[in-house]
Amino acid sequence: MPGPLHRRLRAPTEEGTALIDPPLATIPDLLARNWLLTIEFDRCASFPIGYRAAARQRLVTLAGIDHAVTNTPLILSGHQPELFHPGVWFKNFLLSSLAQSVAGVGINLVIDNDAIRIPGIRVPTKADGLPEVSVVPFDAPTEELPWEERTILDTRRFQNFSSSVKNIFSPFLNAATYSKGTVLDRLWPYASEVAVAVENAHERGTGASGPNLGHCLVRARHRLEHELGLTTTELPLSALANDEHFLLFAAHLIERHSEFHTAHNAALAEYRLTNRIRSHTHPVPELARDGEWHELPLWLWTTENPSRRAVFVRRHGTSWQLTDRLGMELAIAADNPGEIDAFSSLLSSRGAKLRPRALVTTMYARLVLSDLFIHGIGGAKYDELTDAIIRRFFGIEPPAYVTATATFRLPIERPNVSLDDVRASARRIRELRYRPESFFHDTHVRQDSDLAQELSALADDKRAYLDQHDLRRCSPAVFARLDSLNRAMHELLQPVEQNLRARHAELIALARQTQLLASREFSFVLFPFEKLPAQLLALSRTIS
Repeated sequence: MPGPLHRRLRAPTEEGTALIDPPLATIPDLLARNWLLTIEFDRCASFPIGYRAAARQRLVTLAGIDHAVTNTPLILSGHQPELFHPGVWFKNFLLSSLAQSVAGVGINLVIDNDAIRIPGIRVPTKADGLPEVSVVPFDAPTEELPWEERTILDTRRFQNFSSSVKNIFSPFLNAATYSKGTVLDRLWPYASEVAVAVENAHERGTGASGPNLGHCLVRARHRLEHELGLTTTELPLSALANDEHFLLFAAHLIERHSEFHTAHNAALAEYRLTNRIRSHTHPVPELARDGEWHELPLWLWTTENPSRRAVFVRRHGTSWQLTDRLGMELAIAADNPGEIDAFSSLLSSRGAKLRPRALVTTMYARLVLSDLFIHGIGGAKYDELTDAIIRRFFGIEPPAYVTATATFRLPIERPNVSLDDVRASARRIRELRYRPESFFHDTHVRQDSDLAQELSALADDKRAYLDQHDLRRCSPAVFARLDSLNRAMHELLQPVEQNLRARHAELIALARQTQLLASREFSFVLFPFEKLPAQLLALSRTIS
């Protein structure tokens, strides 16, 4: 059975270009191959007959699609409900394009079981004429929580986010490319509208809670994407995780927890060896074990304490026991782990939420729900490990996935100085010490005839000396004499060195500014609305 694959996936460096691996021309064959592999999953995975078909139909129903999907290709992608960079947004455009091209359905999974850390985006600005980056929040900070549990805490800050960004970003907004505004100008009224509607419903007593932060961001983005012509559907992962089909998948892992634990850690060790990774936490830590308790890649939390906790499992008598090792324990009848109604009722009665970690999320999405999954580079590298686990645990070849990203940089004024420029400058300073004769044509030398004459004479002495000695077979005294000639020339060139060092310091500062402002990680909302969506649309439809 093949081991983990090692691929060097890199985001494109050229502006306005994309990485799609494998190429779009191969997608029809890829879908056909994946279809055969999922039939093998149905045969080998010991799930009830028709399980995968039922789970797929439930997926589209939860997504609000009134459509039988027996023979319809399902294309999935997913990301956290954040204001990500254009390379991530490109996946949504590609998802729509691919689904349309194969007469399929494109669904974007909103990974709302992930934790929100910083409720804001990085925005470039200028202070005293120099560029810097500020974090502009769209909500008040609080403890780290899953997106699905995170409501808007500061309504005023949320409503004023667009104007706050515009104020910080104002030094760059006078450029002609921003004459018709940013993506944020079009997006944020929709986000505010959703937040106000939910807040009003809450105040009238018709809503269970205040506006969910991620929900507002996703609804606004999806509405904008629909106006741009995208035909995808959004579905929160939390809706899937509460469904009986995912709980059956989770129960399968729980039932075979010892096997899964072994397969996971063996595949992880092989992955690290293949990719020459020494870190004990990358791409994930090993699953822990404490006596009979085996950790599984699942999260558990409660409505009362919505911080994510690891899940540990053991067999105890006639039941499987789950615990977060912090006081919560759940027992599932081991003789019939497929009693999902009882499993779901048990979770509900304890106010508990069982959620997949990233590895199980994409494993479930690729094996059960989709015919093709679209990853970014990070997810693609991560799923090389998932592939190895699938091979070991299920004993089948995993379905292939597509890796996609694009590179767009903010169209703002910035220096164009690279690290190569800085390295070249450093090499030139070094040459002053070891090849000072190469500076004979330097402007400063040519303008000082006495200096030029002295340097030329010393350079002639050095050349003559080198002609007389074979440096591969000579004494330390020979090298000492050569060094004294270099030092003499170097001493003459002190004014040149001062200029070079001053320029080197300037290049370092400019390179830092270039790196800061040319990052591809700035949020898509900062880009000109007139250009970025059209570029992403064109890119998703023309790359082959």
